[in-house]
Amino acid sequence: MSAKWGEKNYFHWMFDVVARIDLLRRTDIKIDKFIFSSCEKKIQKESLEALGISQDKIIESRLYPHIKAKQLIVPSCSAKQRGIWVNKWSCEFLRNLFLKPQNINEVSHRPKRIYLSRKLASWRRVLNEEEVVNLLEKFGFVSLTLESMSIAEQASYMAAAKVVIAPHGAGLTNIVFCSPGTKVIEIFSPKYVNSLYWRISNFCSLSHYYLLGDFCDNDNLEKQLWAPDIIVNLKQLLKIMELAKVI
Repeated sequence: MSAKWGEKNYFHWMFDVVARIDLLRRTDIKIDKFIFSSCEKKIQKESLEALGISQDKIIESRLYPHIKAKQLIVPSCSAKQRGIWVNKWSCEFLRNLFLKPQNINEVSHRPKRIYLSRKLASWRRVLNEEEVVNLLEKFGFVSLTLESMSIAEQASYMAAAKVVIAPHGAGLTNIVFCSPGTKVIEIFSPKYVNSLYWRISNFCSLSHYYLLGDFCDNDNLEKQLWAPDIIVNLKQLLKIMELAKVI
């Protein structure tokens, strides 16, 4: 179950690691040990507890990079498109794993319109986020930072939401917990557009819209193709909200 980026990135942990456990569950194969890249983060421990995998059955490849086994079972990924593994069954598996009845009971107390902030991220930040949040608050939106939340908490917020607005990033992994018909407005840098969450929206019967931000010059643009920060054109944001019938 060790996967590239799985130990550091929320999306890759959820889809490249956790979702593939479903393939093992469909077999009668007895697993003695599970090999993961790392299991030290809270969300990783929460995931393994939800999966029923005890600590004594885990080997972390960050600690033991060389492993000898009599038999290795490697569950495959499917539906590869542009290097991203996404499919309907994995979305359904994650939803059923983390969206429990007790989380659904919390839905009535959660906001219906949410903005997912990347202010704690090191890249792909919204440089004029204060202006964006001030505008959205006029239409009943609540700004959330997900990094400190458990997966169960994130799931309950997303299950309650009727509209989700966010810059492209791992936080949008949680749209798998949204109810069918939820509207998702994804904001991109004009230098980097990725169809990943559009595909997930289709699998989960969500209505996906996108907005290209304005060009901006900063150091992140030079670091990685996928890293540039974003400036949101507020007039264009209002237009896409009108198109989506959010306002």
